[in-house]
Amino acid sequence: MNNKTIKLRRPFFDISFGAATVLGVFIVLLLYFVSPNFIPMSLLFGVFVLLGLGLPRWQGKEERAKRAMIAKEKEQEKWGFHSRDREGPWLNYIDYPLIKASQFAEDKQFYSEWLIIHNGLIIVNPGLSSVTLDDNTVDYDFSVKRAYAWDGCTPKRWFFWLALIGTPDWAQKIETIRTIDDKTPCKKKELFWQQAHHASLVHDALYQYLDSIPIPKKNVDNLFHEMLIESGFSGIMAKIYHLAVRYLGARDVGENDPKKNSELALGRTCAELLAIQVSGCKEPYHE
Repeated sequence: MNNKTIKLRRPFFDISFGAATVLGVFIVLLLYFVSPNFIPMSLLFGVFVLLGLGLPRWQGKEERAKRAMIAKEKEQEKWGFHSRDREGPWLNYIDYPLIKASQFAEDKQFYSEWLIIHNGLIIVNPGLSSVTLDDNTVDYDFSVKRAYAWDGCTPKRWFFWLALIGTPDWAQKIETIRTIDDKTPCKKKELFWQQAHHASLVHDALYQYLDSIPIPKKNVDNLFHEMLIESGFSGIMAKIYHLAVRYLGARDVGENDPKKNSELALGRTCAELLAIQVSGCKEPYHE
């Protein structure tokens, strides 16, 4: 099993704070050459913006870190490994298993609290799990509803707790996704949600376990790009989002550093159910 040391990564300044600072410095330098009289006013406005982004992040930081550590310790005890940091804000959620078939998951196996990778399928929010580390087995009850929350495309930040700003997920649309159903393998389900939600959900779940899964970061980001195109993104916009996650997301994980397949084995009943789901999803990968 993977016995990682539990660590929390909670930088004081995040990417949104850094981007705002860089933009502010650029504006001040521009004003220095164009209109120096406006520099004091621009500095005051810059402080206002940085406080608006910083205060919601810094207030309650210790309590959020404490809860994150408790969650990681429980996961470590149960699975022998734990997920990466997830800070939110959590804006969206699903309360059912979501399936995405992908060539990047072929012949891959990974099992965890919130993510399954199994022979071509990626399953987010798989339901109640039970693990027996003595014989390395895991079972899931897909019928037990659990909520998995994510923030859409990152980053998103509160501004003085009054407005949410960040990467847009764009307009709402009807989209067909797949879920697990006892009667219909890989059952289709229609959702009315924002354009980037499907891609960001799968990408967030994979990033949550990025340093433990047998899929390299490069392929995780390529899948995100594919799903954006499938959802109707223009090629240019999808590429911008793709480059952002490739070069700014999870920079502590190597682009081509996948882990081995899971040492855990599925229980018989669960394995049979997933075999049915795999066969039901062997339609073309793209909806």
